[in-house]
Amino acid sequence: MAIEAASFASQMVGELASSVSSAVGFDEVLQSGSADDEPIGESKLRSMIDQVAAAIRSRLEAAGIGVNPPVEVAVSDPGQAGGSSVTVSSAHTRAAEIESMLMSEPEIVDQLQRIRTASNIDRIVVSDRS
Repeated sequence: MAIEAASFASQMVGELASSVSSAVGFDEVLQSGSADDEPIGESKLRSMIDQVAAAIRSRLEAAGIGVNPPVEVAVSDPGQAGGSSVTVSSAHTRAAEIESMLMSEPEIVDQLQRIRTASNIDRIVVSDRS
């Protein structure tokens, strides 16, 4: 019985050692870049822009706000005091209402910020055709 226990313990130590050898150290995690830091391709960027434009258009239509004239949406640098903010061009008659609505949609703000970070595009235009 003692031999079986020793054999089992030896096997467990071997499995533990093999798991540890393939583990990633905490220092390595801190030094590695995140997936958000990696450059994205033009087609992926276009897809991201199309998705966020569709989401914005959908929210505006649900609120009875048209995108004619087009809505120009900009996102600020998150490094500024207060974090990211969304602004709408003053050319739209309901700009303040749209800004308030979009700021209450963290997924939209996050997507706009990811686009800005990945490409330095800080504004998009949402229209009937975008």
